[in-house]
Amino acid sequence: MGVPAMSRARRPPPPPAPRLASRWRAQVDDYATDADASPAGAAVGAASGRLVVFDPESGAVRWAREAHAGGVLALAWRPGGALLASAGQDGKARLWGADGEPLAELAGAAAWVERLAWSPDGAHLAIASGKEVLLARANGAAVARLGPHPSAVTGLAWNRRGERVAASHYGGVTIWTARTGKPVRSLSWKGSMISLAWSPDGQIVACGEQDASVHFWRLASGEDSRMAGYAAKVKSLAWDAQSSRLATAGEREVIVWDFRGAGPEGSQPLQLVGHRDLVGAVAFAPRGLRLASGAADGSVAVWDLAELESPIVGVGAHDGAITRLAWTASGELLGTDAGGGVALWAAGPAG
Repeated sequence: MGVPAMSRARRPPPPPAPRLASRWRAQVDDYATDADASPAGAAVGAASGRLVVFDPESGAVRWAREAHAGGVLALAWRPGGALLASAGQDGKARLWGADGEPLAELAGAAAWVERLAWSPDGAHLAIASGKEVLLARANGAAVARLGPHPSAVTGLAWNRRGERVAASHYGGVTIWTARTGKPVRSLSWKGSMISLAWSPDGQIVACGEQDASVHFWRLASGEDSRMAGYAAKVKSLAWDAQSSRLATAGEREVIVWDFRGAGPEGSQPLQLVGHRDLVGAVAFAPRGLRLASGAADGSVAVWDLAELESPIVGVGAHDGAITRLAWTASGELLGTDAGGGVALWAAGPAG
């Protein structure tokens, strides 16, 4: 099943938008590779291998560590806790306590560890390294090795109940059960998947593809569709909390597909105009329909999809291409850029 390519009609330039208020700005020592926010801090990893945790209120450094020789590739706070996982170019994943004390080290299956994903209940951590996924408990104890997959694992995502984990790779997606470490489903497609997002209701698995398209599978029926016509590879996908909309990068516009009713098949997506270069990062707020986007020109935008006549809430700017966006529990936005810039933005315009 397919979806027509997106319309290429010329669109007018965006109207002037209000400016987002910056709570604070900071800097890490190299390209900011990943970031995540929790009440325990705003964590940022750098290509230098340094891991820095900032105070979310003031932006002051709470702690910093030389975490991974060769560079930090991924990091993630444990849900509901102050435990931070990091992964890097040294083939290791590490767990850090609230004050930066090293708690555990896990060896990957290849020379690098590229992906991390905590289960929603925080009971398990999935670690992608090469063609394998390591499942570990929160104390660092290994549970199972999943794989090998047909190629390097490019994305990880848990279902809402934390009982199954999906891994994307060349040829599709494999879904595993955490309890037994066995594969329970294979979603096949002859293409290279480079990003992965599982809808919060557990019904749809979506992937960005190497060929600048998006592929998704409806798990109940087994039907799949492909949404083509992007200008670049779709490296970032985000679902809203109600599983009604899928936001995607890969264009100068933010492309949002509507999964309500019959879904996106046969329809054109919502195209949010506000960036002047390719969008590389998208992230929905934990609640509601606020969507953040970041582009290669350093621009950051916040949109309210409940107000489609004038959806843009505000825009901000970094000095380099946006590398990561992450929402805080209080509704503020953490952004990082290729020059090592870090900023915490308010969810609304500057007053």
